[in-house]
Amino acid sequence: MRVAAQYLLTAVVLMWTAGCMSQTGESPVNQTPEISVVPQPVSVEMLGGVFTLSATFLIQVDADVPQAGGVAEYLAAKVERATGSKPAIVQLDGQPAQGAVVLRMLPAADDLGTEGYALRVEADKVVIEAPQSAGLFYGVQTLLQLLPADIQSAGQATAADWKIPRMSIRDWPRYPYRGMHLDVCRHFFGPESIKRYLDLLALHKMNTFHWHLTEDQGWRIAIEKYPRLTEVGAYRNETLVGHYSDQPHNYDETRYGGFYTQDEVREIVRYAQERFINVIPEIEMPGHSVAALAAYPELSCTGGPFETATRWGVFEDVYCAGNDEVFAFLEGVLAEVAALFPGPYVHIGGDECPKVRWKECPLCQARIREEGLADEHELQSYFIRRAEKILEGHGKRLIGWDEILEGGLAPNATVMSWRGMQGGIAAASQGHDVIMTPGSHCYFDHYQGDPGSEPRAIGGFTPLEKVYAFEPTPAELDAQAAKHVLGAQGNVWTEYMNDFERVEYMALPRMCALSEVVWSPADARDWDRFLGKIDRHFQRLDALSVNYSRSLYAAKILPEYDPQARRTLVTLKTDLPDLAIHYTVDGTPPGPSSPRYTEPIPIDRSMTVQAATVTPVEDGVQVETPVTREFFYHRGTHQQIRLGTAYAQRYSGGGDHALLDGLRGSTSHKDGRWQGYEEVDLDATIDLGELTTVGRISTHLLSETGAWIFLPRRVEVELSDDGETWTSAGTETFPVPGEHLPTEIREVVFDLGERSTRFVRLTAENVAHCPAWHQGAGGKCWIFIDEIVIE
Repeated sequence: MRVAAQYLLTAVVLMWTAGCMSQTGESPVNQTPEISVVPQPVSVEMLGGVFTLSATFLIQVDADVPQAGGVAEYLAAKVERATGSKPAIVQLDGQPAQGAVVLRMLPAADDLGTEGYALRVEADKVVIEAPQSAGLFYGVQTLLQLLPADIQSAGQATAADWKIPRMSIRDWPRYPYRGMHLDVCRHFFGPESIKRYLDLLALHKMNTFHWHLTEDQGWRIAIEKYPRLTEVGAYRNETLVGHYSDQPHNYDETRYGGFYTQDEVREIVRYAQERFINVIPEIEMPGHSVAALAAYPELSCTGGPFETATRWGVFEDVYCAGNDEVFAFLEGVLAEVAALFPGPYVHIGGDECPKVRWKECPLCQARIREEGLADEHELQSYFIRRAEKILEGHGKRLIGWDEILEGGLAPNATVMSWRGMQGGIAAASQGHDVIMTPGSHCYFDHYQGDPGSEPRAIGGFTPLEKVYAFEPTPAELDAQAAKHVLGAQGNVWTEYMNDFERVEYMALPRMCALSEVVWSPADARDWDRFLGKIDRHFQRLDALSVNYSRSLYAAKILPEYDPQARRTLVTLKTDLPDLAIHYTVDGTPPGPSSPRYTEPIPIDRSMTVQAATVTPVEDGVQVETPVTREFFYHRGTHQQIRLGTAYAQRYSGGGDHALLDGLRGSTSHKDGRWQGYEEVDLDATIDLGELTTVGRISTHLLSETGAWIFLPRRVEVELSDDGETWTSAGTETFPVPGEHLPTEIREVVFDLGERSTRFVRLTAENVAHCPAWHQGAGGKCWIFIDEIVIE
């Protein structure tokens, strides 16, 4: 909802007034209104009244604060960019001037720590104090959020006086590590895009940028000692088109690539430092290294040749752990990397390293014998320990994904736990520092809204509310181990993000939610309050021209089966309260003139429900992208169903009644409408309640072999009058394919003529295990089914 800046100012003042007043007429002092600051500050005390900040205000700087001049310049540049007028910066000499913004050193305060600040809006000035300059910077970020949203714009803020409610804020972060990751290897984003990303981190008080610089699909950082890394490894001959699970794979036949020069890296690091952001480079090893092997094939177990990878996934060719030349190469690479990045950490990946080549390599097997290692997992630990020694020689600490736990953890390593929380729990329990970044809550390449109306994503479903609910410190840890949880990080993997606008869309507003997780006190997090201020925060993102996701505004169509009444009711809702939802059931697009949703919609016939929120904007209304659900009403609808085998909870399709809910699935197996059975057969019995004439029974099955979803070997329909004696009404068989097949929905139809029956039983035999040709050979196969239609 985009409104003009003057409306935002009115909203801020009204919000402050409402927050300060109470039914008992109490003084506003010590009341805590819902100010629109993200992340939520630790403590806010409203003082009553307002301060008027003139557009020509002074910035007074305490000369004793290291980098305070840089913070002042940052604030002045923001104001100049927005208004065209730059505030003067003067040294604080004696008492602060009236109408000024003062940046001042605060004597060490235990509660504020190294990044905390105190901000006081007084009757005649704003004072920001902090023990260190980082705190001053975060105080400035809060001040900017107390001003109209167009302070973030380029030339859109009017040169007028700004009114700010008087208040006192004391604020500090919950965790010392507050990170965002960006993969620039699957798709490359130039230096200006990286700076824009850093600005978004700064806005949300994030202090770490994890820069994923090397991968199978591209090496993105210049290394002077090894020029072929960018001459060869920075470019691939073509790129996969569509989703990885689509079969057969298609490619665009276009050369693609790019890299950062060392001067560009230095400039980005400098830019980050001005925003108090530490940059952690990631140089992948021993796996995810095909681009490096394309440049220097002698570092592999087989000698190649290789080419920079053109598709996503995991590759069997990795650095040879038995070849000392590999470690000499890594010494040369890491020496240059360490010199470019002044922070304490270098990330070495360590994830998804297949051991196939090591098992077959004479040098790797000799290394296992010479070092007295038990197996290839301990060989990986050996590799990581050698990398750690190299980094320690350059004054750096090693971070790796939780696979570095395999075979034993390097002595001083920090673990990023991405495969759930267990890796982090194990590492913290051993006394190692950990950063929590589980795929369940922190992978921002997942869908965040209805997959049918969202851009293509890798899969998964991580909506904003789930991110906001994340708790980085597991309850299983005792107090001592919990101290090793440094914080959390959001990850943005870019297989399906080919431009920076898509990166912004996937990262925001989930970054906003994560910022409160890692900054605000756990007991201060409040989902309803967050929703209450997110719309005003979106106005700041609008001013910055950020392409954030509006999935919060999207309508949700939620069918629910009532087993007692034997009917399905559809509820329409949104995450944001009080939005107007308009809907249609006749196939026409919904708009302002369509019926407004007020109560659940009964599904009493086949119909297409379309719903969209309609919100007022300056020049009329904005209709969000409609969501659509087609409901098929048939003789089985609302009848009883018994499942003889259990579906997988993560692919429930909507629960026990899903196969009779009238909903059919799309070609996305993640759309929430498919019911999935892993390894086991499908066995579903439907009770029609009485003898019924049936002419046709059909269902849809999904085939997506790239996602381990196969058509069943055999499907059979049986009929019974009493539920005990069964007669086959038809079978259909499917051969196990000898190669990947295109993703498709296969309709299975049994024409019965006219048969009388009360019970219908549908069974399907699972292929159970992936065939030998499959990349998941031996792994568990799935059956995906959407609806059993009885006509």
